[in-house]
Parts: sequence; structure tokens; C-alpha cells
Amino acid sequence: MNTSTRTHKSGIFCGHATAMAGMFILAGYWAVDAIAAPEEIQVYLDDFAEVGKPGLDLHTNYVPAGQYPTYHQFRLTPELSYGVNNNWEVAAYWLTVRDPGGNPRTDGMKLRTRWRPEAPSADSPFYWAVNFEAGKLSRRFYPDETSGELKLIGVWRTPGWVVGTNLNFDRSLKSHPIQASTSEVDSKIAYQVAEGLQVGIENYTFLGAMHYDPRQPLSSQANYLAADFNLGKWEFNVGVGHSSGQTTDRTVLKAIIGVPL
Repeated sequence: MNTSTRTHKSGIFCGHATAMAGMFILAGYWAVDAIAAPEEIQVYLDDFAEVGKPGLDLHTNYVPAGQYPTYHQFRLTPELSYGVNNNWEVAAYWLTVRDPGGNPRTDGMKLRTRWRPEAPSADSPFYWAVNFEAGKLSRRFYPDETSGELKLIGVWRTPGWVVGTNLNFDRSLKSHPIQASTSEVDSKIAYQVAEGLQVGIENYTFLGAMHYDPRQPLSSQANYLAADFNLGKWEFNVGVGHSSGQTTDRTVLKAIIGVPL
């Protein structure tokens, strides 16, 4: 997660950032009833882990309006990343959820690696990268228990604007899968309204099965009003979204919290 401008305030701002992160996470675990939902709601842009340094993001989302089984669900997914060199980064996710009994539980783990041919350059507004992901998941969350994803990342950035698009291809890693291969297009457009603050719109369009399968979910989409900002060394992406189509989610609150290490 990143914003085009980083500020380094201290004192009360860092305290507020810590409090905001803690309140959002605890509020979700105190909510009632939780079953399953996307563990990561994010459009990948041109951010990249620093070489030789670890990074930690907390992906959270909560569904205040929708239908069973996702109504009032809350997810917390820590992501630990590491910059291998200027072209490669690796990361691991731990998927957690608050269950219907009020106890935290896990839905598995995912590993990913991202490759880029070169770092963003002031000489060109364009940037691209490729992300590879594989996971071992609980059957409740994903019937085939293993999953893989290829994500193509494209970004166009100017001093005031950023536009990003991700094209995702997902499939089971089993030789005889239950789940069909699916595709999704995610996009974001944001404008820097002040130093360290971007406001924009994120769209997540699930296209469904790549080959028709009546057993699989049909298309759906979600639109988010989102903001990216810094408080001290903490980074935030927060948004409120509305979903339509073949989904039980209607209103979703999400936050990605970049924790300074």
C-alpha cells in the first residue's frame, strides 16, 4: 500500500493512527455473526517493498448490510512482505475471521510474489508488474482448498492523478477441481487533493467463470469511495462500498492499515 507523498508527523498523530487501527479491528470482532468474504479488497498499484526490509499491512473489511452468510462478517488478514531486490518482492497472508460464536478462526494462508521489469520512473507515467499467488485454504472458505492467481498490473500516474487496473485470473490447483476458473477486473482512479491525501473510486468487477458452469457464481461488482492518507509513519486506505449482482454483500467497509516496522 502506498500514497504518492509520504509525510512524517509525530506525537499525537501517531497516537491517533494507533487508536484508529485498534478501534476498527476490535469493532469487527465484537460484531455479530461472521462466515466468509474476500480477504483482500485492494487495487495493486506501483508500490513495492523496500529491498531488504519487511513490511506489514493489515487488510480488514466488515459487512454492515447484506444477506446470510456474509451479513455482519468481519475479516482481518495480516500481510507480511519483504523486498528481495529491485525486481522481486514476496509476501505471506494469514486469513482470519470472527466466527458465529464470537471466536477468531483461520481460513488458511496464501503466499505471493510480485515481479516488475523496473521501478517507476519520472521519465514515463506508465508502470506494469505481474503478481503470482497460491494458497492453502479451509474448505469452508474455498471448496478445493488450494487456489492460484495470476494478476496483471497496469498503472498510469501523473503529479495529480493515478489510474490503475488489475486483471486477475483465478483457478484451483487441483487436477480435478470443483471450482471453475474465474476472472476479475479491478480498477482505481484517484486524485491528490492535499499533501499526503488522495481521494478516488475503486471498482471490483467479478466476471465469473471463464467457461460457463451453472454451479458457479455469476458476475458481480462493487464500487468504493476510497481515501489514501498518512498519519505519521502509518498508512491508510479506507473506503465504503456498495455491491450488486450475484453477491450477498450490499454495503462493505474496508481499511488497509500499513504498520511501520
